Amino acid sequence: MLAGAALALAGCTGLGTKLQPPTASIQQLTVQSDGTWAAVVRFQNYSYDTGMHVYAIDATLSLDGKPAGHIAVSPGLDIPAMDADIATATFRPDAAGAAALVAAKRNAVQYELKGTLSVGKGDKGDAQPFKLDHKDYISPVPGVSNIWR
Repeated sequence: MLAGAALALAGCTGLGTKLQPPTASIQQLTVQSDGTWAAVVRFQNYSYDTGMHVYAIDATLSLDGKPAGHIAVSPGLDIPAMDADIATATFRPDAAGAAALVAAKRNAVQYELKGTLSVGKGDKGDAQPFKLDHKDYISPVPGVSNIWR
């Protein structure tokens, strides 16, 4: 009987674990001297028992509801369970988004990332698309020009 219970528990080793929906957020936004923006994107794995491989993000960025640009990067990151990692995407901002950042006058500004995250279970899992719709705020770094966190 004890052997049967051990065998039954051995079947619960996580082979059927499911990848939890990941998120992506802006960790830092830098307005570069050439007018491009560098967005440090933070990818969060909420799966408590399995790693994930980040194949790509394809998302639009808006600031205060105005289009700010397109973030597309294929970082190839392997992120352990309940952990996070970052990748940088550089892009030319839309005029409306650049104006929204200027209009914020060194105050916090709301942003939204909307699109798709392609991630796989573990480091070799097939890419699965996850809907991304993340809203938050970024604020200027005190005493440092052109950087928002």
